[in-house]
Amino acid sequence: MNINVASQNNGVLAFANAAAIGSLGGAVDIRHHVNFGFTFQVVADIAADAVFEIEAAPPDVANPCVPGAWHNVEEVLSCDWLTAGPPAADSRVTIPAGTKAGSICTGTLPCKPDAFVRVVEVSGDTDKVIVVAVLGGPR
Repeated sequence: MNINVASQNNGVLAFANAAAIGSLGGAVDIRHHVNFGFTFQVVADIAADAVFEIEAAPPDVANPCVPGAWHNVEEVLSCDWLTAGPPAADSRVTIPAGTKAGSICTGTLPCKPDAFVRVVEVSGDTDKVIVVAVLGGPR
């Protein structure tokens, strides 16, 4: 039996060097899928925490096929929010120092924040990580 998981779960490059992600700068349209998440693949040992933020954008007014103005996505509360404190102003993902090449980490948001999402670098060894948005369940 041939099972093609890519037919239900599409991977789109969301973060790498500028040449790899092209003119849309890692913008991923999530409108045509039921859910989404991110896979962070470490391609070289991390010496300094690699910190990323997730941003979102509505469709552009003049062209709904491209993103409009980007905005930060507020951290979404989890079940332990009473002990962890109030949500942060930004949704951040940190790949900690000491993470070895070949490691794979995952992250997501529980809700769609807008039509488009992207992963942007904040600090650290972000150039040692490739991020793929995994789009699940086409509508």
